[in-house]
Amino acid sequence: MHSVVQVVIPIFSIIFVGYALGRIKRFDLQTLVDLIVYVAAPCLIFSSIARSDINLTDFTTIAGAALAIIVIMTALVFLILKLTRSDKNGLYLPMVFGNTSYLGYPVALLAFGMDGLSRAVLYDMLNSLVLFSLGIYIVHQKHEIQEAFRVPLLYAVMTGLGVNLLNIPIPQVLFTPIEMIGMITIPSALLVLGYELGDIQISAVKIALLASAYRIFGGFLVAFLIIKLFSIEGLVRDIIVLQGAMPSAVMSMILAAKYNRDASLVASVVLITTVLSMISIPSILSLLQP
Repeated sequence: MHSVVQVVIPIFSIIFVGYALGRIKRFDLQTLVDLIVYVAAPCLIFSSIARSDINLTDFTTIAGAALAIIVIMTALVFLILKLTRSDKNGLYLPMVFGNTSYLGYPVALLAFGMDGLSRAVLYDMLNSLVLFSLGIYIVHQKHEIQEAFRVPLLYAVMTGLGVNLLNIPIPQVLFTPIEMIGMITIPSALLVLGYELGDIQISAVKIALLASAYRIFGGFLVAFLIIKLFSIEGLVRDIIVLQGAMPSAVMSMILAAKYNRDASLVASVVLITTVLSMISIPSILSLLQP
């Protein structure tokens, strides 16, 4: 339990600082967000994968499990909305897609080190790719799969993976600045997450609570089913379960607002799941400990 506390308290402390800043003073965070997306995060992704202990088997297992979890979660949401005759298609985003980057990265890093982070990045790659393709298609009824290729995150994953699998040497004088720039990603992203949560007003409380429970507990159960069905063990198992049960992706809130699809309800689910994760993440980490 001591190690779990050491993981959770630093993460949510930084989120709280971001939240407090948002309540005290308003900032234009777009420049910081762009810095994270286009510079810092690609550096973090590349540096964490390029020199980690990872192999092609881990890559295919994590990618396959992530895709299976997304497909199952999407199918279940489709059935739920059909049975309840709901037209709130915006709920697909927060109910299916977890915050596997802003929150998933720091939890994986602090709980499992750089090897854990590199595997969390692989899971997030699939999560982000489907979010920016199928996710946008669902809320806007328009094919936008090219959106995933407009930011360098996917390229950073593939480049880092290529360097790792092919054992391509990188001079330390070049690798060190890349690694240092990447280090600003996690605290910056957590500050942004906390800041954005301060802007949310909860609406449709009953629906938001049910959708939130589905995202975290449903995600956990589906991930648990996948690892048992395919007998996945070790660090790969831990990352799949952890990432599968992450709270709703902040990007789902941004996309819902952009395409005007149940934006306030989606934002409510993001807020509630993030608060619930203060309990769910320590619980899952305790469960995963030997």
